[in-house]
Amino acid sequence: MSLATLFRKLQEHEMELMRLNQHEKNDKKKKGIALKASSSIQEGSDKEDSNEINEDDDFSLFVKRFNKFLRNKGNQISNQRK
Repeated sequence: MSLATLFRKLQEHEMELMRLNQHEKNDKKKKGIALKASSSIQEGSDKEDSNEINEDDDFSLFVKRFNKFLRNKGNQISNQRK
């Protein structure tokens, strides 16, 4: 490969890198759109929805306490082995 060919390929490569960098900069400048979510609740199902929410809260509290119990139990077992 001659020196001229090598130089030409290097220039082509540099130009391609410049195009890619420019393209990335343009992509970063674009901003996303955030949409506000809303829910429509029917009047007859308000009690059912509140019950479901309370059940979800109760279940998540149960899961948190159970995970804490398991962590404490694991610590007790590892401390007994030492």
